[in-house]
Amino acid sequence: MDDAELRQYLSRHKEELFCELKEEINNNDITDIEWDGSNLWITDLKRGSFLSHKKLKQSYVDNLSIRLANIMMTSFNRSSPVLEANTEDLRISIWHESRCGSKSISIRKIPRTIRFCHESLIESGYAPETIINLLENCITAHLNCVYGGQPHAGKTELLKYMSTFIPANEKVGVYEDNQEIHYRTINPGKKCVEFRIDSRFGYSQIIKAGLRHNVDWVLLSESRGQEVLDLLNSLSTGAYCMTTMHLDSVKNVPDRMYNMLGESNVTDRFINSIYQYIDVGVLVECDKHEHRSIREVGFFTRTSGKNCCTIVYENGEFTDKELPEEISLRFRKFGIDNPFGRYEWSDI
Repeated sequence: MDDAELRQYLSRHKEELFCELKEEINNNDITDIEWDGSNLWITDLKRGSFLSHKKLKQSYVDNLSIRLANIMMTSFNRSSPVLEANTEDLRISIWHESRCGSKSISIRKIPRTIRFCHESLIESGYAPETIINLLENCITAHLNCVYGGQPHAGKTELLKYMSTFIPANEKVGVYEDNQEIHYRTINPGKKCVEFRIDSRFGYSQIIKAGLRHNVDWVLLSESRGQEVLDLLNSLSTGAYCMTTMHLDSVKNVPDRMYNMLGESNVTDRFINSIYQYIDVGVLVECDKHEHRSIREVGFFTRTSGKNCCTIVYENGEFTDKELPEEISLRFRKFGIDNPFGRYEWSDI
């Protein structure tokens, strides 16, 4: 079976495979399920991370590992201590007891829905409404966006929500190794082609191939390697993009891309291209109570040979910096005179 067939097989047998975790799997508020050999830890959008009263039988854990290894047609032992599998909405990782004392299980849920809307983002304290409006208007104005943060911060969830503002008649190319964005499902009726990355076709190959499909938008689930060069090349042809990356500050977006490419391949032209083609950086944060919020918003520009990052929102507060004039012009091009106001398509 190829990767797609394996995912479908696992999805069909999900209820049987995860019978002892059925309640947690079916609870839409739960994002992560972790077994450390003794305790079951649950991460819930409303309750944060907590210790469950439930205990998994060792026989169940062993049987789950054996069955998954057989389905994946791979070894799982002292020599091959990591077992990974994916369904259409679960990402599963199991560590062998030879490396951590007892089998350790981590299950990340990848919903095929959007977990929030405009109103819920404001009510939850995710960000002030003016910042939510600004980020929505960035997509309407066709600005290229990078959503950054630490693991589990909610980068992809924000990208998924923002993808709903892409016009239906503009073709979207989605590039993923593990399906997380579910663009076609959350944006029914919109123009889309979903590319799947595997061992035979890497990100660079498929991003290049996507250009021949005349995609208007590149949705790259995560930027983490040399594919960033192909991403920037796509933007230079007139495509737009949204992507995520591990990040601790918006100002570090160029440095992160620099490190992804490797110093031997980095030139001044590459650095300049980042400021020329990446427009917006957003930093998302998640605290120990699972409360997510936007911590930084910044804009990248290259004008008269000078690279600049302008931070307009930092640590939950507006700075004294105004939007760069080049960015304001992009908004006005699409009829957005006030980037911090809320617009409907009929208003523009």
